[in-house]
Amino acid sequence: MWSVLPRALIAGAAMSLVLASPAAADPASYLHEVQPVYNNFSAEQLLSEGLRVCKVTRSGMNAPQAVQMVQNDIGASVAAAGDIVAAAVVHLDC
Repeated sequence: MWSVLPRALIAGAAMSLVLASPAAADPASYLHEVQPVYNNFSAEQLLSEGLRVCKVTRSGMNAPQAVQMVQNDIGASVAAAGDIVAAAVVHLDC
């Protein structure tokens, strides 16, 4: 079970990315970042989940909730889900 500190660090990292200057959506760079590391998920799964992260964060979901959503949706670990959320925020124009 993950303690509060690692979750807070993941949430903090994701939030710092959320507050970064906006960029254009780039699915190719998103997949380039996450697919080699998380090759147990298909490109379609990763992209679909990344786009879902953008949708829910635009609707008001915070980063820790988005991480939990990714864990529930595709069975990713906390670390993997945090990376997927962070990469989506950076590369998919969330």
